[in-house]
Amino acid sequence: MKRFSGNFPIRNSQFAMSLSCILHHVSCIMHPTSCKSAMPFLATFYLLLAIFTYAQSGWGPDTRLVFMQGGGWYPRAACCGDTIHLVWWQHYAHDEVFYKRSTDAGLTWGEDVMLSVEDDRSSVLPWIAVDGNYLHVVWQQYGIGICYRKSTDGGNSWLMIDTIPNGGSGNPSICAVGSNVYVVAYRSDGKVIFTKSTDNGTTWLPSQNIGFNCATRPRIKYLGNQSILVLSCENTTTTVEIYYKESADEGQTWSDSICVSEYGFNHSFSQTMTTDDYGGVHIDWCDYKYSPYSWTGDIFYRTSRDSGNTWEEIDSLTVMHRAVASDILAEGNNLHLVWEDDRNGFDNNFEIYYRMSTDLGRTWGPEERLTNAPYHSYCPSLACGGGYLHLFWQDRREYGNNGPSAPIYYKRKDLSVGIKENVLSSCSSSSLFLNCPAILAEKTLICYDLGKNKNGEINLID
Repeated sequence: MKRFSGNFPIRNSQFAMSLSCILHHVSCIMHPTSCKSAMPFLATFYLLLAIFTYAQSGWGPDTRLVFMQGGGWYPRAACCGDTIHLVWWQHYAHDEVFYKRSTDAGLTWGEDVMLSVEDDRSSVLPWIAVDGNYLHVVWQQYGIGICYRKSTDGGNSWLMIDTIPNGGSGNPSICAVGSNVYVVAYRSDGKVIFTKSTDNGTTWLPSQNIGFNCATRPRIKYLGNQSILVLSCENTTTTVEIYYKESADEGQTWSDSICVSEYGFNHSFSQTMTTDDYGGVHIDWCDYKYSPYSWTGDIFYRTSRDSGNTWEEIDSLTVMHRAVASDILAEGNNLHLVWEDDRNGFDNNFEIYYRMSTDLGRTWGPEERLTNAPYHSYCPSLACGGGYLHLFWQDRREYGNNGPSAPIYYKRKDLSVGIKENVLSSCSSSSLFLNCPAILAEKTLICYDLGKNKNGEINLID
């Protein structure tokens, strides 16, 4: 084994790190006399490549964000550049909705701010939308309905709490585009209620019943390039299935609903939805149809690439039958999927797993385990901003599954970190390339094996 080490300039100090015995930011060009003599090097190279790919997926460490007693549930975040706005529901003596933010893409975080009124009426299931300095938050308050609160200065201060008139009773979702704010929620009779404001939440137009008979978990998104509102929800006929409908006139009228999950004997539930920049709608959910277990299943996925006009076939993105809640997010040409998975300690150790698609769901990369700690990691939620993918979840590692606290945890993925391998097919002039952009330590140790043939060269390219 020959070793070479040297000092190189740091191109991006934000994520510079020391790497040892990895072919890093180099093009390694070998000139073996025969294919046979190259085999030891090839084996070494691919082993190092596999290790490096796993280690350099771009995810940072697990970070605890909330230190209050009680359980932190249902984290939801939205980004504006480097600023991350997070809301969640904290369960301690009672249930209240809290907010905190980071202005440096998740490196540091501000104080916890209670958005709901501390009383004996539970405030749960918050959702947040951001448009510039306007922050819009909705949540469900038992006995009241759908509450709304906004900030006009990026979260520095908050206006008074408002109640959306006849806005439904539970599980709200919100999106905002310019001065338009759109809210959906289910009503106690199973109908989905849609409400709209055209003046940044100052006043609300009359609410609309947009259908369904036994619906819950409605989710609303805006297809910006088509000016279309899209909605998904769970609705029960014989079994619970995932439905979709849309509006092309800012919510005045709505299309007929489409069953996205297809009818079956098993429930489809816990759907999430995202839209991309090209008119695509992406929905995922959990289904028991292939699972031998009665409480966990698999994550299924379906997309429309033409604004809901036609839908591709359903794809199963997990095969271990141990998944439940998930979240999906589109970012450029990429889709990011996270879910909670019980494979590591049945019913005692849910962990968060991740898959990524670089072609908007046509193909998917391998699974990656993101948490590795005792007890449950629950309720994963994604946001994107500042060049990072942000993940939030509830974690019980410090207090046990039945302990007094279950705080919100956080980690982020650097979206600029990538790895590219090019292997030339000709054995007479073998060249192996490994390029890792934007992260090069001040001192890097590089190891390589020439096998029996000792002729070769290594080129460092900055």
